[in-house]
Amino acid sequence: MAGYEAFWAGFEWWWILPAGMIVLCVFMMRGRMGCMTGWSTYRRSTSTHAISPSDSPREILDKRYALGEINQEEYEEKRRDLDQTDG
Repeated sequence: MAGYEAFWAGFEWWWILPAGMIVLCVFMMRGRMGCMTGWSTYRRSTSTHAISPSDSPREILDKRYALGEINQEEYEEKRRDLDQTDG
C-alpha cells in the first residue's frame, strides 16, 4: 500500500495544469479580441489619411497612392486621365 500512496503523492499539484490552461486561453482570446476591436497595442492609424466623401478625385488618388493602395504606374495613369477630363 505504501507504493500506491507514494505514486499519488506527486499529483497533489494537479490543479495547476487546468488553471494554467484557463489562464492561457483567457490571454489568447484577449489578444484575438484586441485585434478585432482595436484594443491591441500596435494599431495603424489611418485617420489622418482617411478618404472623406468631400475629397476631390485628385485628393482621393493622392491619398490612395500615399497609402500604398496603388503603385506609381497606376497613379500616373489615373492622374493623366483626371487631367484630361478636367482640362
